[in-house]
Amino acid sequence: MGLAADIAHSRVTVYLPAGDKKFFTVYKQEQPMTQIGNRLPDATGKKIRSMEEPLVNRALQQNTVVEGLREWELGVFNSFKAFPLRDSKGKAFAALSFDTAVPDDIIINQAVELLRSMKQPVDGNLNYGRMSPEDGLIVVDKNKIIIAANNEAKHIFEVMDVKDLVGRRTNDMAINWPLVGMVMDTGTAESKEYTMHGRLISMRVLPVVAKPHKGCAFVILQDITELRKKDEELLIKSVVIKEIHHRVKNNLQTIASLLRLQERRAETGESKNILKDCICRVNSIAVVHEYLSQQDTGLIDVAKVAKGIYQAILSSMVQPEFKLETNFYADTASLPSEKATSIALILNELLQNAIEHAFCGRDKGRIDVNFTDAGDNYRLEIKDDGIGMPTGFDIKKTSSLGLKIIKTMAEADLQGSFDLNANSSGGVSALVIIPKGGMEECQKD
Repeated sequence: MGLAADIAHSRVTVYLPAGDKKFFTVYKQEQPMTQIGNRLPDATGKKIRSMEEPLVNRALQQNTVVEGLREWELGVFNSFKAFPLRDSKGKAFAALSFDTAVPDDIIINQAVELLRSMKQPVDGNLNYGRMSPEDGLIVVDKNKIIIAANNEAKHIFEVMDVKDLVGRRTNDMAINWPLVGMVMDTGTAESKEYTMHGRLISMRVLPVVAKPHKGCAFVILQDITELRKKDEELLIKSVVIKEIHHRVKNNLQTIASLLRLQERRAETGESKNILKDCICRVNSIAVVHEYLSQQDTGLIDVAKVAKGIYQAILSSMVQPEFKLETNFYADTASLPSEKATSIALILNELLQNAIEHAFCGRDKGRIDVNFTDAGDNYRLEIKDDGIGMPTGFDIKKTSSLGLKIIKTMAEADLQGSFDLNANSSGGVSALVIIPKGGMEECQKD
């Protein structure tokens, strides 16, 4: 019914007689998607007095097609056509009406035949999908001659310098649609994309009667030339953006390599440590760009980024003779790249801090990393069983650059919080809470 409403530019309604003969029940009603504005509220399920719908009443009582005018709103009249729906004995048991401001008897009559011939559900069949206001509609008779066309179809062909559609055959050199003949021969709906006169046209051909060689067909057309151009432009932009991320990753790795060379030439342990920290930070950002270069969206799975950083830090900072027990867990969370970058840097700093300071004077230890979805927020937690925090430690007064980076990113970039606490069994637990509020908007953008 929805497709029939679109085809006919009409509101389509099925009326059933109620138990009381003075009333009808609106069994189903569909509004056309091809018509902008001029709509009334859906009346499906409503009970209506038969005297308010005299044309419907006549169609049922006289078992015949009735047409006339119906007041759409105060002082505005639409063309109204009511068709009886008959049972196997030929008795009218319901009425089907078409209510439109732009009547076309050929199109409406064929839309009725389309509905009557539908013996099987067509849900999920894209060929029977709804139309849009820009779609062209053509009716082809059994001799493959165009007998009706809407204004949109005429406009599509005028752009291609093809005029006077009505009366042309579908095998006309200016049209040449073998698909129409095939559909009418088989009684099965088909679709195809054609290049015609330099334009790309999407075509759906629907047999009015779903039986071979049984009458007319509807041809639904859409000029998708500009749509395809936009798709190609988006694809090119996507490839370019991925290439940019790939080059940024390579440049960051080059910077990390230069810093590594400088680290080897550093004369003091403090200089070496500073350069090592910088290398890890640069590599953490490079990991984010590596994932961005592999996908088409600006969203990144933080779980994959976190695991990449976790493995890189352990392999580069843990000495071979040190026995480090580790555990890593991360829930999947697709976040915007700028948020993922902040989380990556925070994880980098926390892991570095734990490996550098937690196990002084020891030959073994344990680090647990957990990134979890806690409903309204995400929780990044790093625990160690090390020597714990120094006596009198105050995170607000610390001079550590790494901790300042973590605090700034957690609070300013992620609008979250960061805290360090001593574990009851020894060691330190670092917790970053990242609220989801605002991230959903970033993902929509």
